[in-house]
Amino acid sequence: MSRQLEKRRRGTMHSGVWLRLMTLKALTVLMAAQSPAVFTLMVPHGLILTALNSSVSLACELSPLFNAEPLEVRWYRSGDFDKPALLYEDHKIQEAPVDPRYRGRVSLTGGLERGNVSLTLERVTLEDMGEYVCHVSNAQWYEKASVFLTVKVLGGTPVVSVAEARGGGGQVNVTCLSEGWSPYPTLTWRNKEGTEIRNGREVLNTPDPQGLVRISSWMLCSPSDTDWLSCTVSLSEEEKKESRILPKAPTEGHWSLGAFIATLIILLLVVSTVIGLFIWNKKTDKTESTERPEEETSLAGECGTQTAKETTTQKECVPKEWGEVKRFKVDITLDPKPGHPYLQVSPNRKKVYSKTSKEPNVSTAPHVLSEDKFSFGQIYWEVVVRNSGYFDSILGEKQSWYVGVATDTATLTTGVVPLTPQNGFWVFTYEKEKGYCVSDDLQMPVSGNESPSMLRDISADILTTLGVFLDCDRQMLSFYDADSKLHLYSLFNVVSSNTFFAVFSPGLRDTCPLTVK
Repeated sequence: MSRQLEKRRRGTMHSGVWLRLMTLKALTVLMAAQSPAVFTLMVPHGLILTALNSSVSLACELSPLFNAEPLEVRWYRSGDFDKPALLYEDHKIQEAPVDPRYRGRVSLTGGLERGNVSLTLERVTLEDMGEYVCHVSNAQWYEKASVFLTVKVLGGTPVVSVAEARGGGGQVNVTCLSEGWSPYPTLTWRNKEGTEIRNGREVLNTPDPQGLVRISSWMLCSPSDTDWLSCTVSLSEEEKKESRILPKAPTEGHWSLGAFIATLIILLLVVSTVIGLFIWNKKTDKTESTERPEEETSLAGECGTQTAKETTTQKECVPKEWGEVKRFKVDITLDPKPGHPYLQVSPNRKKVYSKTSKEPNVSTAPHVLSEDKFSFGQIYWEVVVRNSGYFDSILGEKQSWYVGVATDTATLTTGVVPLTPQNGFWVFTYEKEKGYCVSDDLQMPVSGNESPSMLRDISADILTTLGVFLDCDRQMLSFYDADSKLHLYSLFNVVSSNTFFAVFSPGLRDTCPLTVK
């Protein structure tokens, strides 16, 4: 009896398993047979974030869910339908045509039989960022949806600097700059109490050629020797970088009591020494031979106003290489209110262009100044003087421009005057018919260590980005080809009684802009 019961129990168990398998098979056949005539796709909203060199899944599902194996599944970058990252057709992944950048890095891992057509991308690079299109079709219908992939990259430590603000009423301009972020980061200013500063700040995000973001911010504040400011750039609360600075006011022209006493003592010692030497000379009736004026004259003037004794090797006069000056680069913004009726400054205060290309007859100098002014130290900035081929085809070729510096007294003159050092201007000028020249002689360039003919050999198609380096301490202004990293020309005796402003003129013969990088 027990053996018969055991046989019946086993028979019942086998029947149950067989019944379940048949039911699952029937449901699968029914699911494949009942493919709807119309379907949609479900994809995630917002950005999909991932790290460099990681794997990421770009989700995409059919709605309603049904077997997608008989369908065509195509994943491609926006605008590259005929060069997909992955193509599934005729029940298999096709080898061609596909984008070679994705070969060996993509697969369908969601389960086509369950209606999941998600794409898995491995070894993610910066070039993989952007919009991806999930395209599913059959003989009667197709549907597509977009997924946006962003690679998360933590940028560099912010660089914070302080400069005297033009017209700031005793205030200083504090600037914060950080590069190499993805996606767009958040920049926050705080005082030493940790309170966020929102009023009066400006923030600018600029994409670079690699797709990463360069973020910069500036604001006016009162100078202080004790109340530091912090600049924090972050992607999240855990992913951030911070720098701090004391917004000290420039000390030029301010005398402390100790400095005054020390200077007075030195002056008294010098006067006493001179008087003693004079009396000793009279008593001994001996005179010193004068220095040879011919040698003095031949060497004087080669570097500013130094004498022959001071410049026997001329080491102080040799212009710096581009690699040395680039570390002095500052973030320059343009005065948003140019004094010329035909000039226009962009909202981000980085571009200036002419509203007309007919060169109107006006009596106002066609240039705009920087917001910041400089009176000491070394400052470097770059200006894009030639646009890309795309903009050339729209706006036309650049006909004329000039870039350089001017004294604060020269900027008070609104009329058109010769752009010479005598009038407080040191500029690098371009005119299509004449080529390049500098401000002290419109026919002959001045060069620090190159022959003058090099100026004539520069083609307008070569010089795209002009680098400008102002060395207030050595009274020198140098120009560089920032793209080829070559020194072009240097001007000496660049002297101001107070401060300098950067000068930018797009000319009045075309509407192509000058752009501060």
